Amino acid sequence: MRQSQSKDRKSIFGTLLANENPPTRSQLPGATAPSASRLDTSLSAAGTALQLLKDAGEAASEVPYVKAVAGILLQIIKIREDIQANKERCHEIIDLVRLKSTTILQSLDTVYHVEGVEGLEELKSDLEAYADFLRTVLRDQLEPWKKQSRWSFYVNRGKNASDLQKLERELDEFGNRFFVKRQVAISVDARAAVTLLSKPPPPPEIIFQALPASPKIVIGRDSTIESVVQVITSTSEPRIVVLGQGGVGKTTVATAVLHDSRVAAVYLTRYFVSCERAPTTDLLLSHIADALSIPQASRDGNLTSLIVHRIRSDTHSVLLYIDNLETVWEVDAEQPKVDHFLEVLSGIGSKLAVLVTMRGTQEPKTSFLWQCTVLSGLTEHDSIAMYETLSGKLADSSARTLLSNLSGSPLAIKLFALMVKEGDKPSQLLSSWDEHGTKALEIGGTHRLSNLNQSIHLSVFSPRIDSDARLVLGLIALMPEGLSSSPPWFEGFASILPNRTPLHSTLRTLRRAALLEENGEPPRWQMLPPIQQFCLQLIDSTSPAVASLIELYIAKVAEHWTYTSSVSHAIILPEMANIRRLLLYGSNLQPLPPHIGEASEEYASWANWQSIDETVFLSSFLHLAIPTHPMAYIHRRLGIMHLRWGRLDAAEASFALSLKLFTEAESEWGQADTHAAIGSLELRRDRLDVADASLHCALELYIQLGSRLGEANARRSIGDLHVCRDQLDPAEASFTLALNLYVEAQHRWGEANTHESLGGLYLRRDQLDAAVLSFHRALKLYAEVQHRWGEANTQKSIGNVHLRLNQLAAAKECFTLAIQQFTEFQDQRGIAVCTFLLGQTSMRSHDLNIAADAFSRALALWESVGDHLYIAQTHQAIGDLCLQRNQWDDAEVSLHRALDIYTTKVMSVKDESLARSSLMKIQILRAKSVETEQAFDYDSDEPLFQFNSGHDILMTNRHRRRRDIPSKPGDSSRPFSVYLNELASSYDELPSYPLEGRRFS
Repeated sequence: MRQSQSKDRKSIFGTLLANENPPTRSQLPGATAPSASRLDTSLSAAGTALQLLKDAGEAASEVPYVKAVAGILLQIIKIREDIQANKERCHEIIDLVRLKSTTILQSLDTVYHVEGVEGLEELKSDLEAYADFLRTVLRDQLEPWKKQSRWSFYVNRGKNASDLQKLERELDEFGNRFFVKRQVAISVDARAAVTLLSKPPPPPEIIFQALPASPKIVIGRDSTIESVVQVITSTSEPRIVVLGQGGVGKTTVATAVLHDSRVAAVYLTRYFVSCERAPTTDLLLSHIADALSIPQASRDGNLTSLIVHRIRSDTHSVLLYIDNLETVWEVDAEQPKVDHFLEVLSGIGSKLAVLVTMRGTQEPKTSFLWQCTVLSGLTEHDSIAMYETLSGKLADSSARTLLSNLSGSPLAIKLFALMVKEGDKPSQLLSSWDEHGTKALEIGGTHRLSNLNQSIHLSVFSPRIDSDARLVLGLIALMPEGLSSSPPWFEGFASILPNRTPLHSTLRTLRRAALLEENGEPPRWQMLPPIQQFCLQLIDSTSPAVASLIELYIAKVAEHWTYTSSVSHAIILPEMANIRRLLLYGSNLQPLPPHIGEASEEYASWANWQSIDETVFLSSFLHLAIPTHPMAYIHRRLGIMHLRWGRLDAAEASFALSLKLFTEAESEWGQADTHAAIGSLELRRDRLDVADASLHCALELYIQLGSRLGEANARRSIGDLHVCRDQLDPAEASFTLALNLYVEAQHRWGEANTHESLGGLYLRRDQLDAAVLSFHRALKLYAEVQHRWGEANTQKSIGNVHLRLNQLAAAKECFTLAIQQFTEFQDQRGIAVCTFLLGQTSMRSHDLNIAADAFSRALALWESVGDHLYIAQTHQAIGDLCLQRNQWDDAEVSLHRALDIYTTKVMSVKDESLARSSLMKIQILRAKSVETEQAFDYDSDEPLFQFNSGHDILMTNRHRRRRDIPSKPGDSSRPFSVYLNELASSYDELPSYPLEGRRFS
């Protein structure tokens, strides 16, 4: 009789489980909805199975509540087909109930396969409670949700989400209860079960650890989760380790995999073990035994054997998930034991899947191969999406700035979002981040998941990171670009470390701990901003290693002071951010590092050459106790930078202070250099007489000092002065004298510069053959000294010659090559000039769309540089382009923008006249005489038109003055319309050439 009942029970549960089709991952909350056919098939199979169980009736009479449970589940599943509004959320809860109920019924199936255990009264009471629970779900949640409008559902979305989480917790509790009963039933034989019916024994000692809840929000990890699921479900002996830095989301990914329905279908038995409180192998084994419900009384000295036996004896495939294994594995004494245990587990074979998470990038040292998944930070898009999802607010500019500093760390983003949700403003948190670093992000407590500082602390102070490694980490944190593997910097860094620290092995250890990354070519050892912010707190500013690092960079800057050397380029340019950061850090130390003033001035010189305005940086050194001589050079450099960026009054003030300090220090060299700089300032202001006096003063000082090189530089500048005065013959004589002095001093770079200046002079004379010859000589000399910037500038000049000869294809080729070369050095100014000229060339060849794109890019570059003169000239070029397209309104807008800048910010009479002439042409074309007269209302001695092509039309004062143009057509014997037509005709005959000379030299 008992055997027949057992067979009936097996057939009932077998039918149920055979027909039940658990939901796939795509049917779970947050996943893409399945196709209609798949969904119908799944519901049909589930409904059929439950109907079979419900109709079985008397065959399950010894467990009467199975029938009730099945009936209620059938009602719940049928509701799924009737729901129209709120469909997605209701489907979530129904699928959740169905999935958990499947697990419970599978547990019952295992229990009732054991003879003699059908009388366990606890199962009946549990089923009764479960049936009541399902009735509550049906009555209080599904029926109201079914009737709820979409708007009401949206308003109550927060409560609905909370109800769904509560439901899942309660379902887990019921599942765990049945799971424990299943373990008890399997562990007793038939006679013991019969005894249980007559005399209840004391409850067995069972320790059960439930699975962690499935993560509700997973952003940016879908592909990673999918790949891990595929490995687990399709590999015979999956051994997977998920690696990455702390807070990158390893536990989230692994837990999502654990709850994936495809994994659950293959591994009906899944265990979770946390190593967070297991610093020894014995504790690790004890936690695993707890998870496997191995009673304390049966645990002898060999827990490993008991664990293996329990896993082998399970009737289903087993998935063991061990979280944060690094806690025990990083302890040197425990690492071999952990590796041995993992080897033993691997010997179980295909029955067992092992999923491990570990901080760092190093997998356990076992003989079998691990399938590694190394997580990196979230993308910018996913970071913003996660922030907005968790905070419930759109990311403003402050939030986006802080998110960029968090480098895609899910933990940091979560803490940031939750703090904003609590009421903190992103701008306040950004300021707090700048001031306090990682300490700014915490939501209470010191647990690693609620405190970013504590999370990073666990990695930095892990057993594998010793004090020497932390010192290296702190020093690298001072360098925004990280430590270069280039020999001059790497070897210099190694030389300053105390205790003969082996740098290579220390860096490898830090990389294995996911505290450093090796990026780029040549490689650089870098850290993510959150780790960098934490490590900055570790720095002892009084440490000799810190002083030595700053002195190392000061020495390198002093050694490679000139940007005319390709060797200096390769050494200094990649380290600009590091140099800047270390100089600023050193400026706050007492005593000041030696020669920090000189180094800051040289750094600013490099920055100025790269079109980076560092006046604020250099000004921060003015209050320091720097000796007079270097302070004078700082003021001089400030003046040069103010001059570069068009702040002429500030430049004059800086040069005056510089000259005063050099005079006090009795430095004739400094005085000569400053007089030469003042000459350049006065040239810019068109105060040519003052410029002449300053340059000749500099020339006399250089001659007194016997500086042939200084004399050559001064004579070349005097040649530029003659060019500005249109005194081309004296200019040629000055350039020739300078060239001879450079040749005598064997200064190839000076020779190249002078040949380039001569080429520009010949271009103004329309001596194009001589210009080409000079430019090619300059190009050859620049190549000899490996001066790539000089090559780029000369390519631009050669392109100008081709443009003058109307060789447009050759001109485009030169300008394009020059842009590529300027890009190598990140010279925004050079790129902008050549892009502008490329636009002019395209306009000449009637490629107007290409020209418009080039002018647009040039304008963006000039605006980023902040040079008002070039911004105005590019607006003017855009206006001329619109004029050529007969887009008169757009042309007027651009030309008026140019004119406004010329008259208010640049004060350039020549450029203003050119803009007015273009506006005049628009009015001529529109035949609006009043507006045309306004464009002519101009009283300057400067020419209104000037083309550097040899076809100059100069409108003298006689033609420019208002009295020479009739105000009304009837005021002169010659009709005004005839005058306009003649002027327009002569204007249209002029060839269009790009602006040259000082503006784009």
